[in-house]
Amino acid sequence: MFGKITLELDPRTKIILFIAWFSIVFICRDIYNLLAVLAFSIVVLFLSGSAFSVFKKVKIMLPLILLAWPLWTFLGNWSLFYASSKGFDPFFGLFMTLRLLLIIMISMAFILLVKPTEMIRAINSIKLPSQIGAVLALAFRSLYVIAEDYKSIKEAHTSRGLELDKGSLIRRIKNHIPLLIPLIIRSVDNAEKLVLALELRPSIISQRKFKPLKLRDVVAVIACILAVIFMIFYNLASVS
Repeated sequence: MFGKITLELDPRTKIILFIAWFSIVFICRDIYNLLAVLAFSIVVLFLSGSAFSVFKKVKIMLPLILLAWPLWTFLGNWSLFYASSKGFDPFFGLFMTLRLLLIIMISMAFILLVKPTEMIRAINSIKLPSQIGAVLALAFRSLYVIAEDYKSIKEAHTSRGLELDKGSLIRRIKNHIPLLIPLIIRSVDNAEKLVLALELRPSIISQRKFKPLKLRDVVAVIACILAVIFMIFYNLASVS
């Protein structure tokens, strides 16, 4: 097992790193390149100490990932975005399944490794209007509050004997209806309190000055740019 390596990178560097990571996945046109990117991604996740958390999240999406192979294998020539020239192409199905797996893995890693506060700090540092950072901060805060309210309401109803995860799909949906009413009431109440707080103090987030990037951040950004450029030229050369 790899040792846990924590890199205190600048938020701007983290966002650039994930943009480059996503870009490489979409640039790759060969299944062997995707396998190399997948192996590299697994190593990076283990080194960052977030591999087990990411794999646990990916496990939830496993049925969707497995369903992608037969769909792209038999129906690949009907795709609107990246169609296969063959009616039956198992390698194309595997290629698109690996791409979907990488997209989900990178998305989960982004959620786990980049905190909402870091995203807001990065947005504020590139001299965008402060209202954008304020809106994002309030949106993330509202999502967190709603999630915590839902968890507490669910635990309260479960302790009273309400079974939420048993029965057919329609029955499960009906069992969740009692949770929505108090959740909506709490959300409206929190929204009213938030509006009142904004009226009393409209400037909740001020523009902050960021320090220049450190040497390791500059090296990471340059490495990301070079990796994307290399993958672009490599795939163009392989196609030609």
